[in-house]
Amino acid sequence: MNARQLEYLQLVTRHQAAILGYIRSIAPGAPVDDILQETNVILWERAASFEPGTHFKAFAFRIAHLKTLEFLRTSKRRAWLVFDSDLLEAISQRQSEQEASNADAQAALSSCLADLDPDERELLHRRYTLRHSVRDIAKTDGKTEGSLQQLFFRLRNQLRACIEQRMIVEGGDA
Repeated sequence: MNARQLEYLQLVTRHQAAILGYIRSIAPGAPVDDILQETNVILWERAASFEPGTHFKAFAFRIAHLKTLEFLRTSKRRAWLVFDSDLLEAISQRQSEQEASNADAQAALSSCLADLDPDERELLHRRYTLRHSVRDIAKTDGKTEGSLQQLFFRLRNQLRACIEQRMIVEGGDA
């Protein structure tokens, strides 16, 4: 297996949960594991046509969308809920737009975090990434819980405003 194939295999593996969730969201009640398996077969067959550096998730979701449509069209048994293809297309479009919006918001958050003072960034990291309690941080830093709660409130508001501003400037929806 060459480096390109290994990188592609890592992309497929990394996105399994998202693809499965996408299939489940557009075809509840369908045998999602079977559709995922068929999607994976197509993803592997089309490995050579994927352009590195492009949006793999959109590529994979489109294949999952088509495999799900194929299942819904050819299925003899009726699931408890089956969408017609127009509704499925609308859901797929909405999902794609939401994915793009989430990616934009994530990029804005990263940029806004980079603008913070390093001590504030470290404090947010301890609270939200490492999941330390406000009480534990207060004890460690020699501050009161109330003052830290106010600081976290201020930082969350500052980040929210920054993200909204960046989303507006970059043409996204806040």
